[in-house]
Amino acid sequence: MKTKKFIIGGMSDVDITVNYAHLVATSALSYNEAHIHKEGEIYFNLSGDVSFEVEDRRYPISRGSVIITRPYEYHHCIPHSNEPHEHFWISFSTEGNEDILKLFFDREKGKDNLILLNEMQVSELCNVLNSLLSKNSNTLQRRVDFLQIFRILSSGKLGSYMENLEELLPDLACAIRYMDDHLTEEFDIRILSSHCNVSVSTLERHFKEAFHMTPFALLRKKRLIASMEYLRNGESVTEAALKSGFSDYSNYIQLFRKQFGITPLKYKKNYELK
Repeated sequence: MKTKKFIIGGMSDVDITVNYAHLVATSALSYNEAHIHKEGEIYFNLSGDVSFEVEDRRYPISRGSVIITRPYEYHHCIPHSNEPHEHFWISFSTEGNEDILKLFFDREKGKDNLILLNEMQVSELCNVLNSLLSKNSNTLQRRVDFLQIFRILSSGKLGSYMENLEELLPDLACAIRYMDDHLTEEFDIRILSSHCNVSVSTLERHFKEAFHMTPFALLRKKRLIASMEYLRNGESVTEAALKSGFSDYSNYIQLFRKQFGITPLKYKKNYELK
C-alpha cells in the first residue's frame, strides 16, 4: 500500500484576457507601444518579423517564442517589416497567486523573459488558448486551461536576449558602451561619433537600421529605464529624474508618460502597493 499526504494550495480568482491577432506587423493595431501595467502578460508568437524589448533587453522572436512579463515590467513588441504578425497575448491578475507563478516571480526583473517552445508545445499551447477563447468553456475548464499554460511554459527552454555588444557593428557596440558609462552626462553626437571612430551620419544611419531610433533617443530611453530603478528603490520623482540625467523635471514627467503610458509618481505608488 502506498500513502501520500499533502496539501494543494488554493488559487485566487484571476481576471484574464486572451487575445488573438493576425495582422500586418506595422499596422496601428499590431504595434505594441511601450507600456507598464499591474497585470502579468504572456506574448506567444506564431509568425512575424518582430523583436521584443523588456526593460533594457531586446529578445529575438520567431515562431514558438514566448515573452513573459510580471507586473510593472516595461515591455513592448517591435515590428521590423510588413510581414503578417500572428500571435496571442494574455494578460492576467497575479495577486494571491504568486506561489503558482514562480516562472514569473522567481527571477530578476528584466531577465529570463524569453521561453522557446518546440512545435509540439506550440500546438498544445494553441489548443489551450483556443479553448480559453471558446464560448463553450465553463469555469472549471477555464481554470484547468489557465494552469495548463504554465505547465507548457515550464517545459520550454529559456532563451537569451541579444548579446548586442558582441553581435552589433563595432561602432554601435562602442556607442552603447559609451552611453552606459556616461549615462547622465550632457550628450554630444560629435563626441560620441569621434569616440567610436565613425562619422556622425554613419553612426546615425547604423542606429536607425539597428534600433529604429537616433542615438539620443536610445540614450533618453536608457535614462528613463534607469529612473524606473530609482523609483522602485524609494527615490522621489525629483531624485529619480536628477540621478538618471534629467535636469528638467517637467520634461522628465512628460517623457516618462509618453514612453510608458503612466506618470513617474503613479508608477512609484503602484509599485509600492504591489
